[in-house]
Amino acid sequence: MNDLLLRLKLAVEHPHEDQVSVRFLADMHGESAHGALLLFLAVLTLLPIPFSGFLFSFGIWSVAHMMWINESGHGLPETVCRVKLSKASATRLIKILGWIYSKADRICSPRLESLSSPAHRGWLVPFIALMGFIIFLPIPGGNGTPAVALILIGLGLMARDGLAIIAGIVTGLVGVGVVGFLMWVILRLV
Repeated sequence: MNDLLLRLKLAVEHPHEDQVSVRFLADMHGESAHGALLLFLAVLTLLPIPFSGFLFSFGIWSVAHMMWINESGHGLPETVCRVKLSKASATRLIKILGWIYSKADRICSPRLESLSSPAHRGWLVPFIALMGFIIFLPIPGGNGTPAVALILIGLGLMARDGLAIIAGIVTGLVGVGVVGFLMWVILRLV
């Protein structure tokens, strides 16, 4: 994780322009980095970027699709790749990722590794797609819980830590419960 963070820092510190494209940052993650891309996209949905949940949910679905067909690379849609972040937003993203990676280095370790293996991703991919759908919904503040769930799942995939994946699933289920409750309240009021 430290190597990835260093590459991202160097990319943002020495941009060719005042803006950094999502494609450039995704390419910096390298091959077979589904967990890192999930984490990256989940953090992007938390940044104060207009329509970030709507836009980056397509990226989350693409990563889920790439995991489903077991293909390496990021495979992000062109509309997501063309998004440009200001140098300040990209720097903020790197700082958030750096904080997450530093905490993960202390907490995550390879355990319950079978949960992070490609053989067990068949049940994880639909859950990731569901989290992407909840992020897609225009619910004020609704990105938080599913984004945290995807961050935990991404860390679990990166560190081969099944316990982090379980924590992500529990967090995501809480998010599903909150959305279900909000929909129930709305339907009761109408």
